[in-house]
Amino acid sequence: MADVVDRYFSAYNAHDLDAVMRCYCAKPVTVVPGGPAEGRSEVASYHTGIWQAFPDVHVTVLQKVADGGTTAVAAVGTGRHTGPFPITTGEVLQATGRYVSVRCCWFFGTEGGLIVDQQVFYDQLELYLQLGLPLARLGV
Repeated sequence: MADVVDRYFSAYNAHDLDAVMRCYCAKPVTVVPGGPAEGRSEVASYHTGIWQAFPDVHVTVLQKVADGGTTAVAAVGTGRHTGPFPITTGEVLQATGRYVSVRCCWFFGTEGGLIVDQQVFYDQLELYLQLGLPLARLGV
C-alpha cells in the first residue's frame, strides 16, 4: 500500500520518530547496508543514528512503483555529515562536515496499511568517497 510509504517519507524528512514508527507493524524488519534491524526498538535506533549523523538529511523521491503489498522507491538522500556515522568496516566515522548526495532505493513490504519489512540500498562507495574516505581505508 503506497499511502503508508508516502506517510513514511513525510515523517522521515520531518525527523519525526513517532510518526515514522507509526508506519511500521508491531515486529518490523529493516535490512540496510551493515545488516538487519529487527523489531521496533532496533528500527527506531537505526533512524535515530542516521539523523544524528546527518541532522539535515532529506530524501527526495524520484519514482515510486506499487504492486499490491510491495512498493519500490528510487530516491536521492542529501545532507551534511555532522555526527558519528558507523561504516561497514565496523568503524565509526566522526563528523566530516561534508555534504553528500547519494542515490538510493527502498523496497517496502506492507500488510494492513503498515510496513512489515523494508530493504534499503545505496552505493556505499559513492557515499564513502563523498565523505572523504580514502579507498585504502575501505579495503578497495
